[in-house]
Amino acid sequence: MLSAGIMQPEGGAQMLCERLSRIPAAQQGDNRSEPVFLTTYTPGGGMQTSGELSPLPKDISGVVPSEAGDGGKIVEIQMTTGSNFIQGVAIKNGSSRTVDISSQLKIKPDIKITDSVNPQVLIMHTHTTECYMSYYAGYYNKSDESRSKDHTRNVVAVGEAICAQLRAANIAAIHDVTVHDSPKYSGAYERSVQTVKKILEQYPSISVVIDIHRDAIYKSKTERYKPTITINGRKAAQMMIIASVGNSAAVPHPNWQQNLRFALRLQSALHTQYTGIMRPLYIVDSRYNQHLTNGSLLIEVGADSNTVSEAVYSGEILGKTLAQVLNTLKQ
Repeated sequence: MLSAGIMQPEGGAQMLCERLSRIPAAQQGDNRSEPVFLTTYTPGGGMQTSGELSPLPKDISGVVPSEAGDGGKIVEIQMTTGSNFIQGVAIKNGSSRTVDISSQLKIKPDIKITDSVNPQVLIMHTHTTECYMSYYAGYYNKSDESRSKDHTRNVVAVGEAICAQLRAANIAAIHDVTVHDSPKYSGAYERSVQTVKKILEQYPSISVVIDIHRDAIYKSKTERYKPTITINGRKAAQMMIIASVGNSAAVPHPNWQQNLRFALRLQSALHTQYTGIMRPLYIVDSRYNQHLTNGSLLIEVGADSNTVSEAVYSGEILGKTLAQVLNTLKQ
Protein backbone atom coordinates (compact mmCIF):
# COMPACT_ATOMS: atom_id res chain seq x y z
CA MET A 1 0.00 0.00 0.00
CA LEU A 2 1.82 3.02 -1.24
CA SER A 3 0.99 6.65 -1.70
CA ALA A 4 -0.25 7.50 -5.18
CA GLY A 5 2.33 10.24 -5.40
CA ILE A 6 5.19 8.09 -4.17
CA MET A 7 4.45 5.37 -6.68
CA GLN A 8 5.23 7.79 -9.47
CA PRO A 9 8.79 8.49 -10.53
CA GLU A 10 8.36 12.22 -9.84
CA GLY A 11 6.91 11.33 -7.16
CA GLY A 12 -8.41 30.54 1.75
CA ALA A 13 -9.56 32.33 0.02
CA GLN A 14 -13.00 32.32 1.55
CA MET A 15 -14.63 30.35 4.32
CA LEU A 16 -15.35 26.67 3.67
CA CYS A 17 -19.01 27.25 2.83
CA GLU A 18 -17.97 28.79 -0.47
CA ARG A 19 -17.14 27.08 -3.71
CA LEU A 20 -15.14 27.75 -6.83
CA SER A 21 -17.62 27.10 -9.64
CA ARG A 22 -17.78 30.76 -10.62
CA ILE A 23 -14.07 31.23 -11.09
CA PRO A 24 -13.63 32.52 -14.67
CA ALA A 25 -12.79 29.65 -17.00
CA ALA A 26 -9.66 31.44 -18.16
CA GLN A 27 -8.31 31.23 -14.61
CA GLN A 28 -8.85 27.49 -14.40
CA GLY A 29 -6.85 26.50 -17.48
CA ASP A 30 -3.64 24.49 -17.44
CA ASN A 31 -1.58 27.46 -18.60
CA ARG A 32 -2.75 29.97 -15.99
CA SER A 33 0.28 31.78 -14.64
CA GLU A 34 -1.14 33.76 -11.72
CA PRO A 35 -2.54 32.51 -8.39
CA VAL A 36 -6.31 32.81 -8.25
CA PHE A 37 -6.74 33.62 -4.59
CA LEU A 38 -4.84 36.01 -2.35
CA THR A 39 -6.02 36.33 1.23
CA THR A 40 -4.31 39.07 3.21
CA TYR A 41 -4.59 40.34 6.76
CA THR A 42 -4.44 44.03 7.59
CA PRO A 43 -3.86 44.70 11.30
CA GLY A 44 -7.00 46.43 12.53
CA GLY A 45 -8.64 46.00 9.13
CA GLY A 46 -9.39 42.28 8.96
CA MET A 47 -9.10 39.97 5.99
CA GLN A 48 -9.45 40.76 2.32
CA THR A 49 -9.81 38.14 -0.40
CA SER A 50 -9.67 38.33 -4.17
CA GLY A 51 -11.76 36.07 -6.38
CA GLU A 52 -15.44 35.46 -7.02
CA LEU A 53 -16.84 32.44 -5.22
CA SER A 54 -20.23 30.81 -4.72
CA PRO A 55 -21.64 28.53 -1.98
CA LEU A 56 -20.30 24.99 -1.59
CA PRO A 57 -22.88 22.45 -0.39
CA LYS A 58 -22.19 21.54 3.24
CA ASP A 59 -22.49 17.83 2.46
CA ILE A 60 -22.40 16.36 -1.02
CA SER A 61 -21.84 12.80 0.22
CA GLY A 62 -25.45 11.64 0.48
CA VAL A 63 -26.49 11.01 -3.12
CA VAL A 64 -25.78 7.40 -4.07
CA PRO A 65 -25.88 6.53 -7.80
CA SER A 66 -28.10 3.73 -9.07
CA GLU A 67 -25.22 1.48 -10.17
CA ALA A 68 -24.69 -1.29 -7.64
CA GLY A 69 -20.94 -1.19 -7.23
CA ASP A 70 -19.84 -2.37 -10.65
CA GLY A 71 -16.35 -1.06 -9.91
CA GLY A 72 -15.57 -2.84 -6.68
CA LYS A 73 -15.68 -2.72 -2.89
CA ILE A 74 -14.59 0.07 -0.55
CA VAL A 75 -13.21 -1.05 2.81
CA GLU A 76 -13.38 1.63 5.48
CA ILE A 77 -10.46 1.29 7.90
CA GLN A 78 -8.43 3.25 10.40
CA MET A 79 -4.84 2.92 9.28
CA THR A 80 -2.12 2.62 11.89
CA THR A 81 -0.93 5.80 13.54
CA GLY A 82 2.46 4.20 14.13
CA SER A 83 4.44 2.98 17.13
CA ASN A 84 7.42 4.06 19.26
CA PHE A 85 6.03 7.59 19.63
CA ILE A 86 8.37 10.40 20.66
CA GLN A 87 6.46 13.51 21.76
CA GLY A 88 3.49 12.50 19.63
CA VAL A 89 5.56 11.60 16.57
CA ALA A 90 5.83 8.19 14.92
CA ILE A 91 7.89 7.87 11.76
CA LYS A 92 7.75 5.60 8.76
CA ASN A 93 11.28 5.76 7.43
CA GLY A 94 11.50 5.24 3.70
CA SER A 95 14.79 7.14 3.46
CA SER A 96 18.46 6.24 3.69
CA ARG A 97 18.87 8.48 6.75
CA THR A 98 18.44 7.92 10.49
CA VAL A 99 16.61 10.75 12.26
CA ASP A 100 16.82 11.68 15.94
CA ILE A 101 13.26 12.90 16.52
CA SER A 102 13.81 14.15 20.06
CA SER A 103 16.81 16.34 19.22
CA GLN A 104 15.21 17.74 16.07
CA LEU A 105 12.02 18.66 17.94
CA LYS A 106 14.07 20.81 20.31
CA ILE A 107 15.27 23.06 17.49
CA LYS A 108 13.00 25.69 15.98
CA PRO A 109 12.79 25.50 12.19
CA ASP A 110 14.18 28.55 10.45
CA ILE A 111 10.83 29.80 9.20
CA LYS A 112 10.00 33.49 9.29
CA ILE A 113 6.35 34.15 10.15
CA THR A 114 5.31 37.73 10.89
CA ASP A 115 2.14 39.74 11.51
CA SER A 116 2.04 41.31 8.09
CA VAL A 117 -0.24 42.13 5.18
CA ASN A 118 2.22 40.18 3.02
CA PRO A 119 1.51 36.49 2.28
CA GLN A 120 3.20 34.06 4.66
CA VAL A 121 1.87 30.74 3.32
CA LEU A 122 1.30 29.19 -0.10
CA ILE A 123 -1.15 26.33 -0.49
CA MET A 124 -0.81 24.62 -3.88
CA HIS A 125 -1.31 21.30 -5.67
CA THR A 126 1.12 19.42 -7.91
CA HIS A 127 -1.59 16.84 -8.68
CA THR A 128 -4.47 19.29 -8.78
CA THR A 129 -7.06 16.97 -10.32
CA GLU A 130 -6.83 14.27 -7.63
CA CYS A 131 -10.42 13.98 -6.44
CA TYR A 132 -12.66 12.24 -3.92
CA MET A 133 -15.92 10.32 -3.89
CA SER A 134 -19.18 12.27 -3.74
CA TYR A 135 -20.93 9.50 -1.78
CA TYR A 136 -20.21 6.50 0.44
CA ALA A 137 -22.06 3.22 -0.02
CA GLY A 138 -19.35 0.62 0.64
CA TYR A 139 -18.62 0.31 -3.07
CA TYR A 140 -17.56 2.35 -6.08
CA ASN A 141 -18.71 2.36 -9.68
CA LYS A 142 -16.70 2.22 -12.88
CA SER A 143 -18.05 5.65 -13.75
CA ASP A 144 -16.56 7.23 -10.60
CA GLU A 145 -13.66 9.48 -11.53
CA SER A 146 -10.36 9.46 -9.65
CA ARG A 147 -9.37 12.78 -11.28
CA SER A 148 -11.46 15.82 -11.95
CA LYS A 149 -11.03 19.50 -12.77
CA ASP A 150 -14.15 20.22 -10.70
CA HIS A 151 -12.64 22.10 -7.76
CA THR A 152 -15.57 21.21 -5.50
CA ARG A 153 -14.54 17.54 -5.81
CA ASN A 154 -10.74 17.60 -5.95
CA VAL A 155 -7.91 18.57 -3.60
CA VAL A 156 -8.57 22.27 -4.25
CA ALA A 157 -11.59 22.01 -1.93
CA VAL A 158 -9.24 20.82 0.81
CA GLY A 159 -6.86 23.70 0.07
CA GLU A 160 -9.76 26.11 0.52
CA ALA A 161 -10.60 24.61 3.89
CA ILE A 162 -6.98 25.05 5.01
CA CYS A 163 -6.89 28.65 3.83
CA ALA A 164 -10.15 29.41 5.64
CA GLN A 165 -8.53 28.43 8.93
CA LEU A 166 -5.39 30.44 8.19
CA ARG A 167 -7.67 33.37 7.42
CA ALA A 168 -9.45 32.93 10.74
CA ALA A 169 -6.06 32.99 12.49
CA ASN A 170 -5.03 36.20 10.66
CA ILE A 171 -2.29 34.51 8.66
CA ALA A 172 -2.08 35.81 5.09
CA ALA A 173 -2.04 33.05 2.48
CA ILE A 174 -2.17 32.40 -1.22
CA HIS A 175 -4.05 29.44 -2.64
CA ASP A 176 -2.80 28.59 -6.10
CA VAL A 177 -5.07 26.28 -8.10
CA THR A 178 -2.97 25.89 -11.24
CA VAL A 179 -3.61 22.50 -12.85
CA HIS A 180 -0.23 20.78 -13.19
CA ASP A 181 -1.27 17.17 -13.89
CA SER A 182 -3.63 17.54 -16.85
CA PRO A 183 -3.78 16.89 -19.73
CA LYS A 184 -0.43 15.23 -19.01
CA TYR A 185 0.33 13.59 -15.64
CA SER A 186 4.05 13.00 -16.07
CA GLY A 187 6.16 16.08 -15.52
CA ALA A 188 3.73 17.55 -12.98
CA TYR A 189 6.51 18.27 -10.46
CA GLU A 190 8.58 20.02 -13.10
CA ARG A 191 5.60 22.22 -13.89
CA SER A 192 4.64 22.89 -10.27
CA VAL A 193 8.19 23.91 -9.32
CA GLN A 194 7.98 26.68 -11.91
CA THR A 195 4.66 27.86 -10.48
CA VAL A 196 6.03 27.96 -6.95
CA LYS A 197 9.23 29.72 -7.99
CA LYS A 198 7.22 32.41 -9.75
CA ILE A 199 4.99 32.98 -6.72
CA LEU A 200 7.98 33.08 -4.35
CA GLU A 201 9.64 35.63 -6.59
CA GLN A 202 6.50 37.75 -6.56
CA TYR A 203 5.90 37.27 -2.82
CA PRO A 204 9.27 36.75 -1.07
CA SER A 205 7.51 36.99 2.30
CA ILE A 206 6.25 33.40 1.84
CA SER A 207 8.23 30.89 3.88
CA VAL A 208 5.76 27.98 4.04
CA VAL A 209 4.64 25.99 0.98
CA ILE A 210 2.18 23.13 1.47
CA ASP A 211 1.55 20.81 -1.48
CA ILE A 212 -1.83 19.14 -0.87
CA HIS A 213 -2.43 15.71 -2.44
CA ARG A 214 -4.71 12.74 -1.83
CA ASP A 215 -3.60 9.13 -1.63
CA ALA A 216 -4.84 6.00 -3.41
CA ILE A 217 -4.71 2.77 -1.37
CA TYR A 218 -5.74 -0.58 -2.83
CA LYS A 219 -6.21 -3.97 -1.20
CA SER A 220 -6.68 -5.57 -4.61
CA LYS A 221 -7.81 -4.66 -8.12
CA THR A 222 -11.41 -4.52 -6.93
CA GLU A 223 -11.00 -3.38 -3.32
CA ARG A 224 -9.99 0.09 -2.17
CA TYR A 225 -9.16 1.21 1.34
CA LYS A 226 -10.85 4.28 2.81
CA PRO A 227 -8.70 5.62 5.68
CA THR A 228 -11.16 7.26 8.08
CA ILE A 229 -11.30 8.38 11.71
CA THR A 230 -14.15 9.92 13.69
CA ILE A 231 -13.24 13.25 15.28
CA ASN A 232 -15.82 15.00 17.48
CA GLY A 233 -18.59 12.87 16.03
CA ARG A 234 -17.68 13.53 12.39
CA LYS A 235 -15.84 11.34 9.93
CA ALA A 236 -12.49 12.72 8.79
CA ALA A 237 -10.00 11.41 6.25
CA GLN A 238 -6.72 10.29 7.77
CA MET A 239 -3.70 12.30 6.65
CA MET A 240 0.01 11.72 6.08
CA ILE A 241 2.84 14.25 6.01
CA ILE A 242 5.72 13.45 3.66
CA ALA A 243 9.04 15.14 4.41
CA SER A 244 12.14 14.92 2.25
CA VAL A 245 15.43 14.26 4.02
CA GLY A 246 17.45 13.59 0.88
CA ASN A 247 20.40 15.68 -0.24
CA SER A 248 22.83 14.86 -3.03
CA ALA A 249 24.95 16.58 -5.63
CA ALA A 250 22.43 15.58 -8.29
CA VAL A 251 19.37 16.60 -6.26
CA PRO A 252 20.50 19.17 -3.69
CA HIS A 253 18.42 19.84 -0.58
CA PRO A 254 20.93 21.23 1.92
CA ASN A 255 18.34 22.64 4.33
CA TRP A 256 16.31 19.43 4.69
CA GLN A 257 16.61 19.55 8.48
CA GLN A 258 14.58 22.78 8.58
CA ASN A 259 11.71 21.15 6.68
CA LEU A 260 11.92 18.08 8.91
CA ARG A 261 11.76 20.19 12.08
CA PHE A 262 8.65 21.87 10.75
CA ALA A 263 7.11 18.52 9.81
CA LEU A 264 7.82 17.08 13.25
CA ARG A 265 6.11 20.00 15.01
CA LEU A 266 3.06 19.81 12.80
CA GLN A 267 2.83 16.01 13.13
CA SER A 268 3.12 16.23 16.92
CA ALA A 269 0.44 18.91 17.19
CA LEU A 270 -2.00 17.05 14.93
CA HIS A 271 -1.52 13.67 16.62
CA THR A 272 -1.80 14.94 20.18
CA GLN A 273 -4.87 17.11 19.53
CA TYR A 274 -6.68 14.78 17.10
CA THR A 275 -5.61 11.26 18.01
CA GLY A 276 -5.91 8.91 15.06
CA ILE A 277 -6.08 11.49 12.29
CA MET A 278 -2.42 11.14 11.32
CA ARG A 279 -0.68 8.22 9.72
CA PRO A 280 3.04 8.07 10.61
CA LEU A 281 5.21 10.90 9.32
CA TYR A 282 6.77 9.51 6.14
CA ILE A 283 10.36 10.57 5.55
CA VAL A 284 11.82 9.93 2.09
CA ASP A 285 14.87 10.71 -0.01
CA SER A 286 12.82 12.05 -2.94
CA ARG A 287 12.82 15.85 -2.90
CA TYR A 288 9.29 16.72 -4.08
CA ASN A 289 10.30 20.37 -4.58
CA GLN A 290 10.77 20.81 -0.82
CA HIS A 291 14.11 22.54 -1.38
CA LEU A 292 12.35 25.79 -2.32
CA THR A 293 11.70 26.94 1.25
CA ASN A 294 12.52 25.78 4.78
CA GLY A 295 8.81 25.21 5.37
CA SER A 296 7.88 23.07 2.37
CA LEU A 297 5.89 19.88 2.94
CA LEU A 298 3.74 17.43 0.98
CA ILE A 299 0.56 16.30 2.74
CA GLU A 300 -1.71 13.48 1.61
CA VAL A 301 -5.28 14.16 2.76
CA GLY A 302 -7.30 10.97 2.61
CA ALA A 303 -7.55 8.66 -0.39
CA ASP A 304 -9.64 8.38 -3.53
CA SER A 305 -12.28 6.40 -1.60
CA ASN A 306 -12.83 9.11 1.00
CA THR A 307 -15.69 11.51 0.44
CA VAL A 308 -15.21 15.19 -0.29
CA SER A 309 -16.84 16.03 3.05
CA GLU A 310 -14.39 13.85 4.98
CA ALA A 311 -11.40 15.35 3.18
CA VAL A 312 -12.61 18.91 3.63
CA TYR A 313 -13.17 18.33 7.36
CA SER A 314 -9.57 17.10 7.61
CA GLY A 315 -8.52 20.22 5.74
CA GLU A 316 -10.24 22.30 8.43
CA ILE A 317 -8.37 20.42 11.15
CA LEU A 318 -5.08 20.70 9.27
CA GLY A 319 -5.53 24.43 8.67
CA LYS A 320 -6.40 25.13 12.28
CA THR A 321 -3.41 23.17 13.58
CA LEU A 322 -1.07 24.63 10.98
CA ALA A 323 -2.07 28.11 12.14
CA GLN A 324 -1.32 27.15 15.74
CA VAL A 325 2.14 25.85 14.85
CA LEU A 326 2.94 28.89 12.71
CA ASN A 327 1.88 31.25 15.48
CA THR A 328 4.53 29.66 17.74
CA LEU A 329 7.12 30.55 15.08
CA LYS A 330 6.16 34.22 14.70
CA GLN A 331 8.97 36.71 15.02
